[in-house]
Amino acid sequence: MLNYEKSGVNIEKANKLTNILKTTLENKNIGSFAGIYEHPSMPDRYFAAATDGIGSKIIPLIDYNKPEIIANDLIAMNLNDLACIGATPMFFLDYIATSNLDVEFTAKVIEHLQNKLKKYNTILLGGETSELKDLIKSNYFDMAGFIAGFVEKDKILKKENVKNEDIIIGLASNGIHSNGFTLIRKLFEQKYLTEEEFKDTLKPTHIYFDKTEILCYKKLIKICANITGGGIKDNITRVIPDNLCAEIDLGKIPIQPIFEKLKTLIGEEEAYNTFNMGVGFCIITSPQNAEKVKDICKKYNPFELGVIKKNDKNCNICFRQRI
Repeated sequence: MLNYEKSGVNIEKANKLTNILKTTLENKNIGSFAGIYEHPSMPDRYFAAATDGIGSKIIPLIDYNKPEIIANDLIAMNLNDLACIGATPMFFLDYIATSNLDVEFTAKVIEHLQNKLKKYNTILLGGETSELKDLIKSNYFDMAGFIAGFVEKDKILKKENVKNEDIIIGLASNGIHSNGFTLIRKLFEQKYLTEEEFKDTLKPTHIYFDKTEILCYKKLIKICANITGGGIKDNITRVIPDNLCAEIDLGKIPIQPIFEKLKTLIGEEEAYNTFNMGVGFCIITSPQNAEKVKDICKKYNPFELGVIKKNDKNCNICFRQRI
């Protein structure tokens, strides 16, 4: 049976590197969704930053001529991470590594990037383009984004805010989003997915910042988790204190046909370890604020994914049904 590792991506190695870096760099930001930096010029605020790309999803988006989705997803992967700590974005930078520069297509991507960033009061400050014929496959390019902002020190979202009996609210994804595409592409190449199903996986990643910004302003949330590589388990674990456990009810996740099919193709455990499985973003809030959060986020079909309990099982996450 095909899985993520056989298709070319080893999550365990990535996690091993993260653990090594946590030890060798002695940097508390390692493993967080966004980094923070304290500077005397901003005594009441932290600088905040995140960086990410859209992985091999960029390959079919180039093939199908979708510059607007490349731009959207690059913003989504970075801005959703910044939103996890309640930060406000200020500016964005991009880096493009290409084999042979397609001026027209690249210009379209950057134009869409600039126009989309304006919706979030963020400027495209600049970037870098490198032609690397010996490194990048002909007629393709890779793109990374870098976002910077700030967060008030007394308003930062952090896992220390999380308490027993808090509610985990899931926000629905728009399908695959931007993780797991090495495996998706292999399944399509081997004809396990139809072209119609494959094209459907290319839908733009949801950007949840428009709602988290409101929630932070109203002081309704404790912390957030962006469900990207590693799925529900790895990403929610990142925001749970050691003395607590997130009890997840997978039965509450709205069903999406693509994830049901993936479970039959690669197995349920592999699917949940690789994909978001319908949960694009998670918000942890107190029980009294849960309905307010769901009302503000109704655009993203919110649902109660789980609850925070005391850590009696020596783990930061457990599931009410086995995966």
